[in-house]
Amino acid sequence: MKGSSTIQHIDPTGVAPHIRRIYTQASVVGLVGNIVLVGAKGVVAHISGSSAIYADAANSASDVAYSVLMLVGLWLSLQPADAHHPHGHRRIEPLVSIIIGLMMTLAAFEAGRNSIATWREGPEAIVSIWALVVPGVTVAIKGGMYLTVKRFAARASSPALGAAARDNLVDVLTSVLAFVGVIGSRVIAPLADPLAGLLVVPWILHNAWEVFGESIHQLIGGHASPELVETIIERSMAVSGVLDVHQVIVEYVGPQVRVDIHINMEADQPLTVVHDVSDTVRERIEELEEVDHAFVHAEPPWVTSTTHRAEESQAAEEPSDGSS
Repeated sequence: MKGSSTIQHIDPTGVAPHIRRIYTQASVVGLVGNIVLVGAKGVVAHISGSSAIYADAANSASDVAYSVLMLVGLWLSLQPADAHHPHGHRRIEPLVSIIIGLMMTLAAFEAGRNSIATWREGPEAIVSIWALVVPGVTVAIKGGMYLTVKRFAARASSPALGAAARDNLVDVLTSVLAFVGVIGSRVIAPLADPLAGLLVVPWILHNAWEVFGESIHQLIGGHASPELVETIIERSMAVSGVLDVHQVIVEYVGPQVRVDIHINMEADQPLTVVHDVSDTVRERIEELEEVDHAFVHAEPPWVTSTTHRAEESQAAEEPSDGSS
């Protein structure tokens, strides 16, 4: 085929360097913080015998596992496009979010299982002072991790980092309830400790469900927000030479969206002008952090989405050659 040797088959654009830095920093913060916490909680849970602290330690153990998986998964998602993945590997990122959701669900199951077992065996009052210190330290560390990772997630428009931030917020609540459970086992009744462990479960499951919903929405090509669509239309209409926008489809492909937009231009414009205007529209749209790629179709002013539908309907009704 003529010119086949010069045809471009992959997207040459890669992930911006600042996005790579954000992912690396967030991954390190999550991994180091969770390793420190799971060690401290595990020791204190063993010494004190607190089921609420044990539930919190189990949650932190799952955090370490997902932190490792997140580090690997995000590294893979940032790899450049190749012949087998011409648009890159960003679709891996929602899969990382799903893994985080699964680990959160596992933590909820473990917390509930341990609390019920303690309840049946007959809980005892928690007397170790460390059972009070560790939850307080955890709240401080996890609160800082939540704010840091949430800021990273917003800067990178990353669902995986958003899921990690949400999980850190869950950890803050589990630690607060663990603290309440230890105090309650001393002041009120030993039963307060496993009860606090059980109260953690629905909150973890609620947040896991939200992580699953967002990740699946992005994996299956869910729609973008109306605000983003409106911004895309406004940016396109602001380009000189664009008369109107008659079709725009914005859907998630991984953590970012792809835009398919049809613009109207004067029919007598030279091809070079049409090309320049189309390229400008594409560039203005792709300047948005949420946008991965934009595909621009330039058409004469009388062509609209209604016109397309009418033409398709007419073509369907016309008999093909040789029909009776």
